Amino acid sequence: MHHILGEIFGQQVHIDTLYFTWACMLLILVGGFALTTGLSEDTSRFGKRQMLAEGIYNFIRGLCFDQIGKKGEKFVFFIGAIFLFVVVNYYAGLLPWKVGSLFPFWPQIPVHEAGHIHYHAWHGASPCADLNIPAGMALIVVLVYFLSGALIAGFSYIQMYLPINISKKGLRLNLMCLIELMDLVVRPLTLTLRLFANTVAGETLLATFISLVALVLPIFVLGFEMAVGLLQAFLFTILSTVYIGMAVQHAEHLVHDEHH
Repeated sequence: MHHILGEIFGQQVHIDTLYFTWACMLLILVGGFALTTGLSEDTSRFGKRQMLAEGIYNFIRGLCFDQIGKKGEKFVFFIGAIFLFVVVNYYAGLLPWKVGSLFPFWPQIPVHEAGHIHYHAWHGASPCADLNIPAGMALIVVLVYFLSGALIAGFSYIQMYLPINISKKGLRLNLMCLIELMDLVVRPLTLTLRLFANTVAGETLLATFISLVALVLPIFVLGFEMAVGLLQAFLFTILSTVYIGMAVQHAEHLVHDEHH
């Protein structure tokens, strides 16, 4: 997949992914503001806008309480942001960006092929189809996962990742740290690759059908991919919630054991 390249602070970045991501975040903020302004506590005055807003909130809140427990309330907005971000970014890649190549002002990307430079129209893609975005999100989830346990159990939780543990009985070797450290690597890796691979596969499938067959079939494929987008957002969100819930529950057990 070709990207529009640029430099920020001397580092080469995918400018199209960066701008596209900002646009999606702005859309989420504007949409959230539009959904949450003028809400009423009077159920008789509930409209479609308030029902949609409360439906999304209750779905995320229920997810957090089911997987994390009583402390789930603290993570509702974080988990909700992940879900909305993945959905909006996934759907952004399904829009008909190829139509833009018909206009002369559309961005052209220089591509080096066999020693020559060819220019191709930018066809647009979901930011999640750029490996950097899913990887960044996964790292944030793992950071929250680690900090959630550390804030509850303190150094007792951090010791799980150290080769030597300090306790009242003295120093002891902690071989389990290898498994815990491996978890910190495997979990963001699985989150990243699952979202990235499915996003690229979905956009490739849709582009292939559009280029080969008439309009009717791609519409069905588009509908299918929209359902897949919701599924991918749910999977990324539920796994993130499960990971955080595991850290919270483990930390609470550590605190309980210390007090007894």
